[in-house]
Amino acid sequence: MRPQYLDVGRHGMKNKGQKKDWWQTATFYQIYPKSFQDSNGDGIGDLQGIRQKLDYIQNLGVTAIWLSPIYKSPLKDGGYDISDFRDINPQFGTLEDFMELLRDAHKRGIKVILDFVPNHTSDQHPWFELSAHRVEGYEDYYIWADSKPNDAGVYLPPNNWLSVFKGSAWTFHPVRQQFYFHQFLKEQPDLNFRNDKVRQEMKDVLTYWLEVMDVDGVRIDAVPHLIEDDQLRDEPRSESTDHKATDYEYLDHIHTVNQDGSFDLVVMMTEAATDIDNVIRYYGKDGRKGAHFSFNFWLEGLTKSNLNAAELERIVSTWMTKLSDLTPNWVLGNHDNHRIASKVGEEKADGLNMLTGFLPGVQVTYAGEEIGMEDGEIDCKDGDDFHEDCSLYKIMSRDFERTPFQWDNTPSAGFSTNPKTWLPVSSKKDKCNVKTELESVRSHLKTYLNMQELRNELGNLSNKVEVYKIGDGNNVLQIIRYPLFFRYIDSDVKEDELYAYHYFFNLNDKIDSFDFTDTVKLKKYIVLAASSNGKRDAGKLVFGPFLCGISYSNDELWQIKVLKNHVFKWQVCSFHSDLLILYINYPSCKND
Repeated sequence: MRPQYLDVGRHGMKNKGQKKDWWQTATFYQIYPKSFQDSNGDGIGDLQGIRQKLDYIQNLGVTAIWLSPIYKSPLKDGGYDISDFRDINPQFGTLEDFMELLRDAHKRGIKVILDFVPNHTSDQHPWFELSAHRVEGYEDYYIWADSKPNDAGVYLPPNNWLSVFKGSAWTFHPVRQQFYFHQFLKEQPDLNFRNDKVRQEMKDVLTYWLEVMDVDGVRIDAVPHLIEDDQLRDEPRSESTDHKATDYEYLDHIHTVNQDGSFDLVVMMTEAATDIDNVIRYYGKDGRKGAHFSFNFWLEGLTKSNLNAAELERIVSTWMTKLSDLTPNWVLGNHDNHRIASKVGEEKADGLNMLTGFLPGVQVTYAGEEIGMEDGEIDCKDGDDFHEDCSLYKIMSRDFERTPFQWDNTPSAGFSTNPKTWLPVSSKKDKCNVKTELESVRSHLKTYLNMQELRNELGNLSNKVEVYKIGDGNNVLQIIRYPLFFRYIDSDVKEDELYAYHYFFNLNDKIDSFDFTDTVKLKKYIVLAASSNGKRDAGKLVFGPFLCGISYSNDELWQIKVLKNHVFKWQVCSFHSDLLILYINYPSCKND
């Protein structure tokens, strides 16, 4: 069966009734397998553990699970150092375990996406051993270079290129008597994508997983690093004055990142942590096929100091303008970055989860964001990533965002029956866990579930959005979305064909009220979803600090009319979310 991602079109959704492909409105749920669920009591998450939790994942309302690397690996870099692209790491299980997971996910209508890491292998991969020994056919599978000439007769790196993980990107190999290039750890030698054989090897790997194993797509890791300058020219100093000469940021990476050849090698979802113009190049341009979407990491850069309505307006407006008719996507965090609740404050996490669910396009949720998980507390001695040098641990380690998932408040958080887990369980599990939040009237998880239900109603809206800063200090964000067949109010249109959805997020640290008639030229509105910490007062909306929403003083549930496929239906309105979404009916609507 040919995988769907090969045939997805990228035309604009401009006509009434035009159906979008599944991935264009999908919610992808990223799972770091080692941290999700342990099924055999060894303290390490595994594939059968994920399989055991498929009912939970299905209830979240997500479209697909995206698994961080599950391939055979020495695990020097969390599985991104692959020694066999066609087999499963024994820590996680077997190929049979994976096939059971895939089968059961598909039964539930959940698609499965795998991480694909074409830039490099482990230094324990057979290809590297063959290349290091100059075995015919494998000599140029990796990037090898002679020492830089010098009078002292010592081995010096060919140029000044730096590793993402600090220090030279070159390591001398005593057998081959040459340096090999590695953008990341020295145990992760870069493949040579100027070699046609290497490119074919990677295509064969994709064919194996997509056509033979029948997975639904791939997320391609480290795409900007696939091609380097073939002349091996030194890179210039960056403008930064805050970094040592061994720091990656010390140089301006004009010869090792975003080279032209990289843009011709991508399929499906790509990781391209770069500026927006380069990200768009990975989508494809001028008839050249590219990724279905390339990750938008701008929201990951939010912190307590820069989270405000102006910054969110800039991010949303810039992306929606630059992308034009391409499919947008929204990412708050992943296994390589501190959790969003830790970066912006737990009280603001719901508003951002709701934002990614409300905006058009693809939503990516890193497992734990739906319950408001924060970074774990870990000492260097208990760490796994970059724990060899405790002076760098808090700066370089990614352990904090990878702590075990918090299912309940038992000693190992329901993640494992083993009291010794691969990383320590966070003490915040006592209040932040799935069981507690499901039993609570209001919680991060209830908010997320509420929004996912509403997101299903938003799927066939237009990608057209309007973004405003309103309220006290212009620090309340308002976003408006319209139906595919939207026409302005002064056109000849039936009143039940004119409606919109509105999002509000108060980013002030105090209660705020405002009149939004300047941006909403309507006679009446009705509430579709609302938070518990707001009210309607004299025609204005009143918001609590950092919350999005409105609730009525009696907290009663209203039955409201919702337009769907040109037919009115009854729906009960929920008031437990921390976000306000308004269903607007032009020019009038009635409550019964």
